[in-house]
Amino acid sequence: MQSTSTIRRIVYVVFFSILIITTASAQENSPYSRYGLGDYMYSQHILTKGMGGLSVAYADGQTVNFTNPASFSNLRIVTYDFGISIDARTLRSAKPANKYNSTNFSPTYLAIGMPLNNKRGLGISFGFRPITRISYSVVKNERLNSINPSDSIQTLFSGTGGLNQVYVGVGKKWKNGLSIGGMTGLHFGRKDNSTKRVFINDTVAYYKANYQTITSFNGAFITGGVQYQRLLDSSKNLNKGMRDKYYIRLGASSTLGQKLSAKQDQIRETFEYDNSGGTFKVDSVLRTTNVRGKIQIPSTYTAGFLLQKTASDGSGLYDIWSIGAEYTTSKWSEYRFYNKADALVNSWQVRVGGQWVPDPKNVRNYFSRVTYRTGFNFGKDHANADGNQLKNYGVSVGFGLPVRPARFSYQFTTIHTAFEFGKRGSAVNNITESYYKISFALSLSDIWFIKRKYD
Repeated sequence: MQSTSTIRRIVYVVFFSILIITTASAQENSPYSRYGLGDYMYSQHILTKGMGGLSVAYADGQTVNFTNPASFSNLRIVTYDFGISIDARTLRSAKPANKYNSTNFSPTYLAIGMPLNNKRGLGISFGFRPITRISYSVVKNERLNSINPSDSIQTLFSGTGGLNQVYVGVGKKWKNGLSIGGMTGLHFGRKDNSTKRVFINDTVAYYKANYQTITSFNGAFITGGVQYQRLLDSSKNLNKGMRDKYYIRLGASSTLGQKLSAKQDQIRETFEYDNSGGTFKVDSVLRTTNVRGKIQIPSTYTAGFLLQKTASDGSGLYDIWSIGAEYTTSKWSEYRFYNKADALVNSWQVRVGGQWVPDPKNVRNYFSRVTYRTGFNFGKDHANADGNQLKNYGVSVGFGLPVRPARFSYQFTTIHTAFEFGKRGSAVNNITESYYKISFALSLSDIWFIKRKYD
């Protein structure tokens, strides 16, 4: 009966998470999401977000690290991971001077990780996460001076959609500290771009025009990764009766370039607005369906290192502190959408961060067992709308909050939080975007997944 109850609890939690993901809606207005397949959400584990995004060399026994599947080999207990983010964004335009604020809620991932064979260092993970998001609505007003100074045109550019990922990955670790892993699955999504144009005239009534292109796409992807851990020093801590060890961990991963199979519908029509602000078709000028094509996505490469201190005794192994850096790059100049290039450039980013736990075995002081994290990142964005390129930077702090005291066995559930501040664009860009993001994650590795010996 205990196993049936356990399965029922897992089903309830997974169903609740899927319900949140499928019903969540974003109100973000980011003009830069018009380019490529949208703004990258960097849907990493919330733990690594708190360290400025540092992730390629990170691994522990509980965290599902999407950046590097080699880390799956370190999983030591079944873990259910679910993350959400709430971000507030401010868009500023220099010409014309304007400002727009938005607050958005979005899920970041749903994943399950588990060991396949602890003795052989085998681990597996599977799940879902959004990769990019398209969400913009921009109005442009202009005078038709060459035709009639009293006439003007109002154009509404809008778009929705994004790229999503369903994955499964496996990692294997050897006794010499080398780990390798692979991840595959399906990339799928939709891009809906619309341009609505309205002629404004006091005497003549013009039809309103809608130019809309809806593209759906999907394709398999492959991500490979490697990690190598080497012991630097080991010493006995006489005050705490524990053995301290110092490691260096190297990591690298790559998601190979891919061609997504795409299907496109093109709509050219006249329309009118109804009393509720919605639209209805007046006449269809042109409609083509199921236009087949390919979308070329470039490869992404990431490499970095992590210095780490652990402490161990007869009851377990504890992470004390970690610090490191990494570099990632993507050749977006190779992106093609139905054989056409876009206003994109090669992107790169540097991430630096770390974490620290004061005393993981102190059951008398809760805050001694909290994990404190911080980090920063900077680089160049892939969108290049105005030809001046976009610099980006961000800083973050985060906390790992244990749910139960360490003296309880099999109580490994942790709530992870991350607070991020950042900006995209600089004085040379007409539109800049600043953001503040709060993220929460539940890493559930509790007695839910442990089969009891006695009912």
